[in-house]
Amino acid sequence: MHFNRNIKKISYLTLHVRLHLPIRPFFNHISSYNMKIKLLLYALIPLVAFSAGSAFAQSQVQGTVRDASSAEPLPGVNIIIKGTFEGTTSDINGAYSLTVASLQDTLVFSFIGFDTQEVGIDGRSTIDVDLVETVFEIGEELVVTGYGSQERRTITGSVSNLGEDDFLTGNVNSVEEMIQGKVAGLQITTRNGNPNDLPDVRLRGISSFGANQSPLVVVDGVVGGSIDSIDPTDIESIDVLKDASASAIYGTRGSAGVILITTKTGEAREGVSVDYNAYYTFEGIENRLDVLSGDDFRRLSQESGFAAPDHGHNTDWFEEVTQQGSNMVHTLALSGGSENSIYRVSGNFRDRNGIQRYTGFQEIGGRLNFTQWTLNRKLEITIQLSANKRDQNFGFADAFKFSGVMNPTAPVTADGFENTGGFFEQPLFNYFNPVAIIEEGSRTGENKLFTSVFRGEYDLSVLLPGLSVAAQYSYQNNDVVARNFYSRRHKVGGGATAASLGPGFASQSYADLESELFETTLHYAGDLTSDAALELIAGYSYNDFISEGFDAGGGDFVTDNVEVNNFSFAQDFNQGEASVGSFRDTNRLIAFFGRANVNYDGTFFLNGSIRREGSSRFGVDNKWGLFWSAGVGVELANLVDLPYFSELRLRASIGKTGQDAPTSGLSLSRLGPAGSFFVNGQYIQSFSPVSNPNPDLKWEEKTEINIGLDFVALDNRLSGRIDAYQSTTSDLLFQIAVPVPPNLFPTTWSNVGELSTQGLELSVDYDILQASSPSGFSWNSGIIASFYSETMLDEYLTEDVQFIAEPGAPGLNNVQMIRIKEGEPIGQLWGPVFSRIGDNGRWLFHAADGSEKEYEDLAFGADGDEQILGNGLPDFQLGWSNRMSYGDFDASFFLEGVFGHQIANMFSTFYSVPKQISSYNVLQDAFDLANLNDDPRWSSYHVENGDYIRLSNASIGYTLPASVLGNSPIRRVRIYLSGNNLFTITGYSGLNPQVRYVDRNQGQSGQGATVGPLGPGIERRLEYFTTRSVSFGVNINL
Repeated sequence: MHFNRNIKKISYLTLHVRLHLPIRPFFNHISSYNMKIKLLLYALIPLVAFSAGSAFAQSQVQGTVRDASSAEPLPGVNIIIKGTFEGTTSDINGAYSLTVASLQDTLVFSFIGFDTQEVGIDGRSTIDVDLVETVFEIGEELVVTGYGSQERRTITGSVSNLGEDDFLTGNVNSVEEMIQGKVAGLQITTRNGNPNDLPDVRLRGISSFGANQSPLVVVDGVVGGSIDSIDPTDIESIDVLKDASASAIYGTRGSAGVILITTKTGEAREGVSVDYNAYYTFEGIENRLDVLSGDDFRRLSQESGFAAPDHGHNTDWFEEVTQQGSNMVHTLALSGGSENSIYRVSGNFRDRNGIQRYTGFQEIGGRLNFTQWTLNRKLEITIQLSANKRDQNFGFADAFKFSGVMNPTAPVTADGFENTGGFFEQPLFNYFNPVAIIEEGSRTGENKLFTSVFRGEYDLSVLLPGLSVAAQYSYQNNDVVARNFYSRRHKVGGGATAASLGPGFASQSYADLESELFETTLHYAGDLTSDAALELIAGYSYNDFISEGFDAGGGDFVTDNVEVNNFSFAQDFNQGEASVGSFRDTNRLIAFFGRANVNYDGTFFLNGSIRREGSSRFGVDNKWGLFWSAGVGVELANLVDLPYFSELRLRASIGKTGQDAPTSGLSLSRLGPAGSFFVNGQYIQSFSPVSNPNPDLKWEEKTEINIGLDFVALDNRLSGRIDAYQSTTSDLLFQIAVPVPPNLFPTTWSNVGELSTQGLELSVDYDILQASSPSGFSWNSGIIASFYSETMLDEYLTEDVQFIAEPGAPGLNNVQMIRIKEGEPIGQLWGPVFSRIGDNGRWLFHAADGSEKEYEDLAFGADGDEQILGNGLPDFQLGWSNRMSYGDFDASFFLEGVFGHQIANMFSTFYSVPKQISSYNVLQDAFDLANLNDDPRWSSYHVENGDYIRLSNASIGYTLPASVLGNSPIRRVRIYLSGNNLFTITGYSGLNPQVRYVDRNQGQSGQGATVGPLGPGIERRLEYFTTRSVSFGVNINL
């Protein structure tokens, strides 16, 4: 297929119905599935009836269809007798045979990617045809949108498309990592190098406070598809619906944007195509805390006069708990097909070891895509199956935290510490030996995911040309197991007085998450007039969710040998001190939706969509919501003579989306366990309220306006788009504090507040050099940039201002670092402004009256001495990607930059105070503050600019020439070297300058997290170190 420039790979999406054929769940629910499958098949029977027969055959015509450019045969070409619905398709050799009523008829030859040809029979019995590949302009590129696809030029909303050439390569273990920094307005942050940590994904900033904040994922048309079920090598293209106009057709789940993923399929060909990819990654620490060595610790503690114990050793605690990280990946795909069916089956294996000892995962997965055409290609049936299993070792974030504070003169093990397994301990408010933490405990898990899809589409052109009907059923099952074990010698939480929970402690949880989705659509594409084309889609969606599980935990084990495998060894269960729980949650979404697109003469475009959706999570009067969009576009290049522009499109759109409640029952009054009491010789379980009723709880709603400009210029070498948007989110779902009494519980879920977001996005793609021959030099460069700000318009608080986010350590637990105020931007860092160190060694801060005050003399609160110290959200984000090739060599690199955000450095807050050396290790720069003799204090001194530029990805590859491969069955071999996070330019002194969009204050134990979208910009001390990696790989195609 020829293009006027090297544009992104075309993404084709036809509406297919996919049959759910689960493996394990199939046997568990076989009777239920049989009934559902029968109903689907019965529903298709009357449609099949429309394929009824052809006229009595008078003559036969045969021939071969070939590619005009390569003379290769084309299988699967549609050959139709013009003016009828009679026809056939070419076979694997491009051959066809067709009976016709008259040798004066005309045959129509059509195939995706080629120009349609009409050929008169003119009395002939043999007709050979050469089809010419379609030359697409950039605006004719097909882009996946909600429930279908459109030519890019007809889209009036904001949509970004990525093909295989755009994806990041190398040590990429998730879909999110593959597109990080590639889409303007899409923020994907990997906070650290934890192999089991999921990236934070935000589209155009914060979309909600208490509900879902990540974009909806749609995989091959399956709404809510799991992004974890897809291996990156299985992906053909990714489309991102950014504004409400583009995503409104998904209703309640489109408020945070939509990511549409299209996986690879097979193609008709002789034999089987084999694609094998493998790479091995070496991974190391990119950045670690610069704390004192044992020798420096001894010297500075003596020079400063702060008494610190010297145990005579020189231990690098980071070295003791880390290792060389690695990642070994193998993927294999087999694909092929004939004129009536195509298939692709793939498998993958990943074995990753993190930089912390005993962390990582092993994953194995597989996917099947199969499509069958029958009944003269009027009926298309697609089946998709995928399964993944990941065994995880989570490790302990505490091990990194305590490696930074553990006395570096202490040994790892020592005599006299038999009760801690021989590990040296010097307990204060906790036990700090990081080696003991990872050796005497384990945190493991399993994640199993299965998806099955059945889809069928039937061509109803016999009723109305351009009409088709489709139905789809999908099933997803996700089993998640988490296990925690601490030996009888492990000190879990607690301190010197509360030595441990145990001796020995174990817990295990299990969750089973199921989703069933049935959707049916009616699609029409035709002409209103000779100049106007119309596309209509109407559909119905029914989605059921079930989640259930249990958890148990207890201590005081009589032996460590059973770990989590036998809780009867935990004496806590006999003493009423163990915990056992279970849950079950059900939810249902029902929707009716439609969309209309009008294309007038390729110049004027109209789009509109509507979705009426109901959720079982709200009260009877608030179950249903109405969501809609409208957009208009005009191709200015067709109206005005523009010498340098071949395309210049102006578009504008508006849309309204919603947000469902995060869980069920939030509008009801509920009871939950409240501990047990020893009564009359036995433990009795008690219950208390866990929520207050709010029958008025309803949808969160977002209205967004988007204005955009698309352009193609300089003989199609330059293309890009600009988008400006403004959105208002109202009736925000949030859990607010309420008084008790009169309420039964201290918080209530309510619709509160209003959030405004404004932004500007730019994407530019330029062919700097175009190769004059296949072996010539080419260079393509692309830039994305985004600016945005978010403001709290309507405060949800009973007071004018609220302060949140404590530093989280002894001595600073009643200090807040974030201010939320009506009319002000989200993410304001707040606190005292540092002035200098006083003559007495105390911190001095600027007061509101212009004087200097010590910490104890400051006035706190809205009218006190504190000030705005910065903002945790960035002003500007930039991405610069480059692809080059010369002969058999190829290279690429990607730079990203984020600017305008500040970070509250908790490492600096606690470990840059010399006085701390008497209890903990400190940072190398702790003694830069001359004469400081005070406790840690939160202030502007610990707020730093987070601006950075990072070489996120770079690769170089070499493809073996055909002369080397000779007559072997191998078609292509490429070897490559790639690197990730190769360097970062920043002035930030902490671990990672990347934006923190939420506050994860995990507490002392590192078990679980409290996620706060209103508290961005805080680097907590429970951080897994960031990593740098280098990968060697090979791609082989047969």
